[in-house]
Amino acid sequence: MHNKFLLVTTLLFGSFFASAQEKSDTAKDKDGNLVNKTTTVATANNVGVVQVKDSIFMLTGRGGNIGVCVGEDGIFMIDNQFAKASAQILQRVRNISDKPIEILVNTHHHGDHVGGNSNIAELGTIIFSHANARSRMEASFAGPTDKVSHQQKVDSILSGYRDKLRTEEDKKAAIAKAEQVIINMAKAKVPAGALPIVSFSRDLNFNYNGEEIKVIHLSNAHTDGDAMVYFTKSNVLHTGDVFFNGVYPYIDTKSNGSLRGYVGGLQQILRVANEDTKIIPGHGRVASIADIKYTLGMFKYLTAQVEYNVVAKKTEAEVMAMRNLTKEYDEKGYGDGFITTEKFLKTLYNETAKKYQK
Repeated sequence: MHNKFLLVTTLLFGSFFASAQEKSDTAKDKDGNLVNKTTTVATANNVGVVQVKDSIFMLTGRGGNIGVCVGEDGIFMIDNQFAKASAQILQRVRNISDKPIEILVNTHHHGDHVGGNSNIAELGTIIFSHANARSRMEASFAGPTDKVSHQQKVDSILSGYRDKLRTEEDKKAAIAKAEQVIINMAKAKVPAGALPIVSFSRDLNFNYNGEEIKVIHLSNAHTDGDAMVYFTKSNVLHTGDVFFNGVYPYIDTKSNGSLRGYVGGLQQILRVANEDTKIIPGHGRVASIADIKYTLGMFKYLTAQVEYNVVAKKTEAEVMAMRNLTKEYDEKGYGDGFITTEKFLKTLYNETAKKYQK
């Protein structure tokens, strides 16, 4: 009850604050065509609204891009950025429609996309994600999961038994109880509503707001739990972080993301999209299939260049110093995002080096 009161209060004050600091704007592409029909920017959390096509909108901000589909059935939402932005995000959604947010799809587990899950769940929204994404969200609340720290937790609990463990069977039973205690402690740290209610192993279909909405799993791309969402009637595709528009992407290798999988994800996007598809990237402006092709070309070119130098026995430091490799993309601002040119080249080098070590 206290949390709901806090959320409502924040919404009221957030609405008042934002309403005094809004501005409207429009944008045109290089051919003079209107790209963003309406853009609303709130200064506090920098939450903007872009009408992508008909009843589908993109919300921008400090985290990943949010997708919103409104219609007679209600609101279908994709991702939700950080928890601190929830009040402003919900106000922006209410400016679009007063229908309830019934469905929320998490494209993967990173906090800049799912940090507001608890706040959205309080509204009665059902949250969906790939099974791997849900597992990684749950693990993020459990703290360190390496074998050493886990064993330390077990030993700490067992120390309370002291001389009571007389037999091997007693010890096994105590270890089993300790394991359960650790699991329960980890679960207790998960805020209510933070985890998806429904998880899927491959793909998922929704029939909602007159759309057949396809949620498609992309294997080991940005992470191992990526999903893109395709609105078949409107021909709008939300890619999650399998596509960053205009900046170097982040490949989370610690979450089983991979260079090969990322390229495969871009290729899968090309199999779904066409020349008329409006694409909502995980980060960046609304894109087209031409932007996907350009990013894929960048990957292929830079990977080939790095691979050549790895085979030539060049060190990581030597490759990192070859700024001529990325000159074309750096001049377009690709290194100005979260992932710098150095970080991106390092990822390409390490992934390529692994290939030849095998």
